[in-house]
Amino acid sequence: MSKKYSPYTKKKNLAVRIFVIIIAAAMLLGIVIMPILSGAEEDGESITVASFETGRLAEALTEAADGIDFNFIKNVAVLEGTLNADDYKALTNIPNLEILELAKTETEDGVIPENALTSRNQLMVVTLPKNTVEIGKNAFSNNRKLIKVFMPGTVTTIDDYAFAGCEALNAIPISAGITYIGEGAFQDCKSIIEFIIPNGITEIYANTFSKCGFEKISIGPDVKKIGMSVFADCNALKDIYVYGTEAPALDSDVFRNVSATIHCYEEAEESFESWEQNNIKIAADLTGEYTLSAEIPEENNETYETEAETEAVTAAEEETEAAETEAVTDGSADENVTTSEETAEASAQTSGSNGLSVGVVVVIVIMAVVIAVLATMLVMMKKNGSGKN
Repeated sequence: MSKKYSPYTKKKNLAVRIFVIIIAAAMLLGIVIMPILSGAEEDGESITVASFETGRLAEALTEAADGIDFNFIKNVAVLEGTLNADDYKALTNIPNLEILELAKTETEDGVIPENALTSRNQLMVVTLPKNTVEIGKNAFSNNRKLIKVFMPGTVTTIDDYAFAGCEALNAIPISAGITYIGEGAFQDCKSIIEFIIPNGITEIYANTFSKCGFEKISIGPDVKKIGMSVFADCNALKDIYVYGTEAPALDSDVFRNVSATIHCYEEAEESFESWEQNNIKIAADLTGEYTLSAEIPEENNETYETEAETEAVTAAEEETEAAETEAVTDGSADENVTTSEETAEASAQTSGSNGLSVGVVVVIVIMAVVIAVLATMLVMMKKNGSGKN
């Protein structure tokens, strides 16, 4: 005997299905809305660490964030302290970091360690610690949005693949103090349009500039050897100025897929004959002594940050001083942490931590309305069913 359903039962079952679907939709909507609204509220956050103990930058960053989700932090300034490998690792916990200001800090032993800040998806501007001597292997490799690196005149060594894969990098100050540029150090830096190899560098190692986008390069007089594939696939390279009195020895594939003119001294022209290839021409048109010093401006040795960063750091310092003064008055000074935002931001963060976020409120309201509407529908349907019976 087949089971029959009354019209009321059918309507009731339909209402239950509708209820379940709408609740699911409301929850799904909440999942989408909450991060969007939360992101809109906290997009572009900046934090400042006044000082920290070596090896404990992670703790200082957490305190400076003061509840801000690390995903929303864009700019970080550290005003004092000495970074070690663990501290650089702590910075990698900020996934969307765009501007990093370390100009007033120091790095342990003057060395930025290997793989310090590699493959950061959003990093665009970096100012290096004031005592930096060596930039380690792969230290900033594959930062594809990195545009500018500000470094002090103390740097002498740029190690292997230090900036490899930094496709957007268009400004890198190379001082006369640099004596070593390692293998593949600037490989695939497509946005650098000019480069100077200073005095003191005796060898250009394999792949140092392969796939670079520069149009012109000047090679200092101390270079004696150019390694394998150094300029390979530099399709935009048109002029190479070589200031030595003799042509440096060439390894294989140095000029693969390159069409350029070599500019040298007239007395050195004969030694450059071995450089002539299908697309490489020799022009003995250099005159006078080598005068390219590639010096970094004196002011770069201490501050070397952009105007925007200067303003941000100045505001952060003022807020830091005020916070520290208040903390000392209360007998609970904390020298490690302050945010670089204004009072309005602090209020927003406070309200966010003490109450519900806009996203949560929106979702609750939506769900409440849906439940109320469906409850009313069910009551009405029940009454209609009772009336018919």
